Amino acid sequence: MFRTMFIAVLSCLLFSSTAFAGGIGIVDFQKAINEVKEGKSAKSKIDSMFSQKRSALQQKEKELKDKVAAYEQQRSLLSPTARQEQEQSLMMMQQQLQQMLMQSEQEVQQVYAKEMESLIGKMKDISASIGKEKDLDLILEATESGIVYKSSSVVDLTSDLIKRYDAKYGG
Repeated sequence: MFRTMFIAVLSCLLFSSTAFAGGIGIVDFQKAINEVKEGKSAKSKIDSMFSQKRSALQQKEKELKDKVAAYEQQRSLLSPTARQEQEQSLMMMQQQLQQMLMQSEQEVQQVYAKEMESLIGKMKDISASIGKEKDLDLILEATESGIVYKSSSVVDLTSDLIKRYDAKYGG
């Protein structure tokens, strides 16, 4: 319902030529993040971190499977006390593995959020500067799937944003 109301209000704004004398601009931050050098670097950093964590988790998982297999082979030879101790040890290893998995996911999500917050903050500043230069009244964030209709009078600032971002932060 909110989305329908938002689209209706946006449509009224887009079709009302007197509402925004300077014009309306749009920017696709997701596209910009994927194309600027710093965004590619952040993605590479996150992918590398994810791969390292996945590798460590796979190693721990293999250790656990090997210990379970060894336990299964020795199980009938073990005393009830030794069997119980081994089973507890295996359960603790499994719990540690689950904790490592949750912690790894959380760490990757935190790094991702931090990187995206920084990128988007810088992009908002640059977009605002472009909007002022072009005397725009309003700049909306849009994605290709989020645009229902775009008039030729609506200015897409994404390519300008990418160029200026890389010029300022691309090294």
